[in-house]
Parts: sequence; structure tokens; C-alpha cells
Amino acid sequence: MRCLKVPEDRRRIFAFPYPVAIWRDPPRSVELAVGVARDFGATRIYTVGDVVTANFLAAGLVPDAAAVDLKTRRSEYVRTVEAFPRIVSVRNPPGYITEEAWAAVEDAVRTPGTLLLVEGEEDMLSLAFVALAPDDSAVVYGHYRGALIVIPVGRYKEIRGLLKYMEPC
Repeated sequence: MRCLKVPEDRRRIFAFPYPVAIWRDPPRSVELAVGVARDFGATRIYTVGDVVTANFLAAGLVPDAAAVDLKTRRSEYVRTVEAFPRIVSVRNPPGYITEEAWAAVEDAVRTPGTLLLVEGEEDMLSLAFVALAPDDSAVVYGHYRGALIVIPVGRYKEIRGLLKYMEPC
């Protein structure tokens, strides 16, 4: 895949909580997210974000793969690294999906137990996971207003269309 970035005038499109938003605190939010994913036939779950991934781990659930940058809006360090047998470092600036990040997500989807340790920002990698994950997957990430977002990939393939609103780097 090629490098893509979100133009400033289109950032609002990507801030919308697609498609299932869970407005509950953990651990209940994680239980509900897993339930939604399973109801849609997901057998694999990919998490994007430090707090989301940490909440899954705290609930005793290790995602098939995850992307974190070891930072949160609250600037806390979230311990996630130890739960994954394979760690891949990748650079990805805010608002981008670099070629390196595309390749790392593709590799993580093929290799369960992979943690992508992102230098920069991991937020847009949720879209890369949706684009590259098999239909029997769900992508879970945190919305900046506090919701947990679940995207059952097979059912919501059209979300991949958001890529057309990005421009080449």
C-alpha cells in the first residue's frame, strides 16, 4: 500500500464513531465489545490504542494483534508490551498511514500475537486494520470522547471507503 494522510479539511470525517459505539466503562465496555464482535461472527480481534489494549488485557483477553504508542491523552504509560510474544516497531506520524505502517499491519494480521509499537501515532492504523483484516475479524479502538468503538470487518466493509478521503503522502 502507499502512504496516505488525512487532509486537515477532512479530519471531522475520521472523528465520527463508526459503527458500534459502546459508552460504558471497563471492564463492562470490553465485555460488550467482545459480545458485539462475536455476534457478528468475529473470531479475531485487533485493538488500536494504549488504553483499549490495556483494558482488554486487564479483562484477561489478549487481542490477536494490537497497535500502541505507549502514550495516552492522559500521558500515562500503559503496560501492554509484556503480553505479546512479538513486537514490531514502526514509525507513523499523526494523521498518516505510512507505507511502513501498512506493511506492519499486514504482517500483524498474518501473525497473531503481534504488538505494533508505534513511534508517532497509532490512531489511523485502525483503518489499516479494517482494510487488511479478514472478514471474520473485529477492530476495536477508543474514540476521543470516551466510547469504545467496534468495527465488525465483514459486516462493515464499506468503512474501507474512508481511504478515498485520504490523499497520497
